Amino acid sequence: MHLSRHVLSIAAIAIGAGAFASTPAHASASPPPAPTAKENKATSSQSQSSSTTVKVDRVEPPAKPPVPAVPVVVCGPPYVLDNSNLGPKYLPKTGNLGRILKDYVGYGGLQPGKFLYRYWNEQTNMWRYPDAFGFARPGDWPNARPLVYTGMLPVGMLLDRFGGEGGAFLAPYGTPYEERALPPSNLNTFPGDPHICNYHVYRVTKQFQVDAGPASRAFQMEGMGKQYHTMAKYIPGATANADGEVSINWLASNGYLERVN
Repeated sequence: MHLSRHVLSIAAIAIGAGAFASTPAHASASPPPAPTAKENKATSSQSQSSSTTVKVDRVEPPAKPPVPAVPVVVCGPPYVLDNSNLGPKYLPKTGNLGRILKDYVGYGGLQPGKFLYRYWNEQTNMWRYPDAFGFARPGDWPNARPLVYTGMLPVGMLLDRFGGEGGAFLAPYGTPYEERALPPSNLNTFPGDPHICNYHVYRVTKQFQVDAGPASRAFQMEGMGKQYHTMAKYIPGATANADGEVSINWLASNGYLERVN
């Protein structure tokens, strides 16, 4: 009786030992497989997305108000190199003035400084005008007689000039600036004067005589446009200056010329 209990106990121990022996060794916790490159990329992406900060819109400073464009003023100012002797920086391109100035080349192609050195007299503070009141000479020979004749300006004829009314020269209406051979400062608009480019137009209301002829070459321009020199000797009672000239202002104020513009 005691022997059979002992046998049963041994058998039970043997069965238990067999059960432990039948379990494979690799069935216990095995190491996980190494992650693939794709899985690494996904993990990195998830890590980055989880650490991304919230984007805040950049606050731009208030825009500066636009700088108003400076209007272009024809016949100046501004003047070339800020020197009124060199004339205005901007010239008319349209209308009668545009046609008169169409072929005008400032300083005849010279550099402004060289032009001033050649034609501006610093001692007298005046331009070096040609002699003989600016009338041309045959073949430009300096000792030839000037090409001047006496002419009559008829009623209704249109005339013009670049310059104030204290002067004594006129030209047929619309004569190109190149043919007048005038310095660049004659194109400057006087402050407070409504005559753009100092340009004046007149109509003859009472005929009168003048000295007439082609303009001499001057100021790097060919000249040869017709010019009229108003002389007091042809007009009874006219007021004359030291050169015997009668001013355009006197002629306009005494019924010989009508101011058109």
